[in-house]
Amino acid sequence: MTLPLEGIRILDSAHQYPGPYCSMLLSDLGAEVIKIEQPGRCDTARRLSGFFNAINRGKKSITLDLKKEQARGIFHRLVKTADVVTEGFRPGVANRIGMDYPTLEAINPRIICCSISGFGQTGPYRDLPGHDLNYQALSGMLRAFTDSTGNPIHPKVAVGDLSSGMFAVIGILSALASREKTGKGQHVDVSMFSGLLSWMSTAMGIHRDTGKPFRVYDPGYGIYRGSDGTPFTLGIAHEDWFWERLCTALGLDELKSMTNPQRTAKKEALAQKLQDVFSTRTAEEWIDLLTQADVPVARIQNPQDLVNDPHVKDQNLIQEMVNPFGERSLQVAFPVKLSKTPALMQGPPPVLGQDNGEVLKGLGYKKTEIDEFKKFGVI
Repeated sequence: MTLPLEGIRILDSAHQYPGPYCSMLLSDLGAEVIKIEQPGRCDTARRLSGFFNAINRGKKSITLDLKKEQARGIFHRLVKTADVVTEGFRPGVANRIGMDYPTLEAINPRIICCSISGFGQTGPYRDLPGHDLNYQALSGMLRAFTDSTGNPIHPKVAVGDLSSGMFAVIGILSALASREKTGKGQHVDVSMFSGLLSWMSTAMGIHRDTGKPFRVYDPGYGIYRGSDGTPFTLGIAHEDWFWERLCTALGLDELKSMTNPQRTAKKEALAQKLQDVFSTRTAEEWIDLLTQADVPVARIQNPQDLVNDPHVKDQNLIQEMVNPFGERSLQVAFPVKLSKTPALMQGPPPVLGQDNGEVLKGLGYKKTEIDEFKKFGVI
């Protein structure tokens, strides 16, 4: 079976979260991904093995100290054979180590260089340090995550890192499609801040129309607790027919005829009435009853729940992989199903530098040269 990106070679030097997540998805689609790390100073994500393993499957691993001229020579020889280079340095660093797009384009005019950074390669924020939480704050997204008093809270999922990884995939695939027409590569500039702002599109539209950053949700759309204190979710976004079914199941016939605008106008009072009823049975009892009534309802699951989830098992969404040293890792499968060229996990996460010999021999280096590179810390 031929995979969609079979024959595409990616040099992945973007570490930690966005770049590895991006290149893992491209690997699942068939690309050959060569992860480049510094000898002795590997991707810092390796310090947390479960985290690293979750986003680095299916890749080869080589080590290069790009501060050394010989290592840059090896890297530039690799660029001649590659289709895509990813880098996640702060703007300006790639220029200093010979990984900037003009340098790479001169070596290989077909190369696509994807830079992933906090604020992009230009603009007044480009040199600011930051992490996911900072980008969420500046993009306005953190206003969507608040406690009961309206104060922002720290989301446990790095939305900016993940979204920028996805936008990097979109940018790279677009550049590959463009290259089919023009024969030329290009620079792909991915900003975590810009990606989050894109995801704030509807909030910006609502603010323009109403002066408020977010719409008022239906009282049927929220988190409630059963008599045992266990939380569960209701998912009635606006649909009157789901509301009618909910009211029937809860014995609140007097509320069935209320429309969505009427419900949102009295959200707090209605939400309290729902909670009062939910407090009479356990969460699981309500989940069973509302599922039978065809009302959108769901339990709040943890990772172990997901491993045992029947839908996850049916779709083979979580798989276990074992590396050559017997180390096991759980892998979440590629989330999109292609009918004729389905994605495929290419292998377990790599051990640091495991492919130095293979990759360098493929570039024409002799064993004696490779041994010298290792002796002097080039690889």
